[in-house]
Order: sequence, then C-alpha cells, then structure tokens
Amino acid sequence: MSKARRKITKYEIILCILVLAVIAAGLLLPKTGELVLLDEFCSISVIWIVCIYVIVRVIHNWKIGGKSTKTTGMLIAVFCAAVCLWFTKDFTVDLVSGTKTVTLTDIEVSETQAHTGIFSHHYYLMGMDPQGLRTRVEISADDYTMMRQTGNETAVLVYYEHTGRAVSVR
Repeated sequence: MSKARRKITKYEIILCILVLAVIAAGLLLPKTGELVLLDEFCSISVIWIVCIYVIVRVIHNWKIGGKSTKTTGMLIAVFCAAVCLWFTKDFTVDLVSGTKTVTLTDIEVSETQAHTGIFSHHYYLMGMDPQGLRTRVEISADDYTMMRQTGNETAVLVYYEHTGRAVSVR
C-alpha cells in the first residue's frame, strides 16, 4: 500500500516567498529609529503567516476527516489564533499609545547572541528611570558602540514601552 504524494501548491510557494521576504525585510530594517515598529511588524507577520497556513491546512483536513480530526483541528486552530494574539498584543498597545520619553540614570549596555547564532546579535540599554524602575530596551549596534565609547551615566531615551524598542537615544 502506498500513499499518494501531496504536491506543493502555488499558494504554498507564494507563502514561502512571502515569509522569506518578510524575514529579509526584518533583517534590513534598523533596530533603532522611526521604523522600529515596522521591524517588529515583520517579526509578527512571520508568526501570522505560519499560523494562517496551519489553520488553512487544518480546515482542508476537516473535509476529509472524521469527528476526531475536526475536534483536533479545532483545537489546533484555536491554539494558532491564541499564539497570534499573544505575539501581537504588545505591538498593538505600542501602536496605539505611541512613544514614551524618559531620562535614564546608571546606564549600562550589553550584547547578546540571538537564537540564530552567527547572523544576529541583540544590543540592549538598561538604566534606572525617575520612578526607580529598571528599564531595558533593544538598541542598534551603532547606539551600542556610541554608548560604550562615550561612557555616559545618563541617557534620554525615546522608546516604545511594551515592545522595549528604542526610537532614539541621546
């Protein structure tokens, strides 16, 4: 008994190209600046595209499956929708509320290697805000280098509070 092989459809190829284009755009967008939420949108878009693809495949399988397949498919679809909403919540709140400006004291910068390894590093600025809370935001490599060289003890930061992304550091 052999199973028929399923062919890759045109829309699956288009989705793969779309995911690769969104990932490439995310790699090229600046990590600090006015377009920082667009970079965040690219990351969220990849999650949405993958979840939508899974939901479409699950709905397709409902037509050929039994009751247990439909139940499992429904659970998978609900899970995918929850994942999409979870990753979108901070972006949406920042899009609505806008930027916040704060003067940080006792600042330090750090660098971490991302999960992709060689290709990606993340740079962070941490400091104490006037209310005594520790604030940590992602900054660009250029901002990281500038902050390390100048050794400032304070910085004026314009950032999106919920996603933790800096618009400007002075």
